[in-house]
Amino acid sequence: MAPDAAEALIKFWTPYARMNPSRLRGARLSRRSTAQSHNDMKGLSESAAEGGGVVMVAEPPTALREPSKKAPSSRGRKGAETRRRIMDATHAMLAARAFNEIRITDIARAANIAQPNFYTYFASIDDVIMALANEISADHLAVYLEPDWSGPDGLSLAMQFTEAALEMWQRHCGVFAVVGDLADKRRGDFAAVRVQQMRTIHKSFERKVVGAQAAGRIDPKIVPRLAGYECVSIIGSVGRRYDLMRASGFSHEDMVSTTARLLHLIATGLRP
Repeated sequence: MAPDAAEALIKFWTPYARMNPSRLRGARLSRRSTAQSHNDMKGLSESAAEGGGVVMVAEPPTALREPSKKAPSSRGRKGAETRRRIMDATHAMLAARAFNEIRITDIARAANIAQPNFYTYFASIDDVIMALANEISADHLAVYLEPDWSGPDGLSLAMQFTEAALEMWQRHCGVFAVVGDLADKRRGDFAAVRVQQMRTIHKSFERKVVGAQAAGRIDPKIVPRLAGYECVSIIGSVGRRYDLMRASGFSHEDMVSTTARLLHLIATGLRP
């Protein structure tokens, strides 16, 4: 065998020699004449021997070949679309009826899929709720919380924050209600998800209280972390009971103004 051919074969077989022999069962050996071209020899730079010798050339097992780099199949896209329809159907139902009244049959019908197909994407309705909850975050509200509320624009920022927060609660009211209920029952990871959803709000208010205490405007006996949770509870309470408060005669402006002023007072210790 020519030196070049031998070296090429060693390089070819080295990765497979280190593997468990059982993984090589799929390798197919074929006899190829050394008179064949460079390309037909699967990487051998020269023919194995002059004068018509024969060499064994191994093709890599299917499992070891490089993954295809083609675009995702239409089935993958359709699967993502189906999963989205299931989530959207569940989201809409949570806004219209109680959680314990929702059945997988209802979700499948609303998502226009056969009921058994639901289990291709989710194990239970709880799993759908978790997927929806993981998409919701209060991080976008940071733009109103990062500036100093003790300045002249503080109350205006509190008003803008309250408007945006109430809009978020109204948009996801059903999900927030169920996540809160399941979190209180210590079901699954819902308690952790609830904390993560509101982490930005809680930490921002906590920092504001710390700053106000340092400035001597808030009683040092107030626990900043707890005050942060209380601020989250206030905005969450108004968001969950928005329709009830409107039905009780309170206007949207009443709720925004009162809630914003309370939050501003807790966060800064100032009366605007």
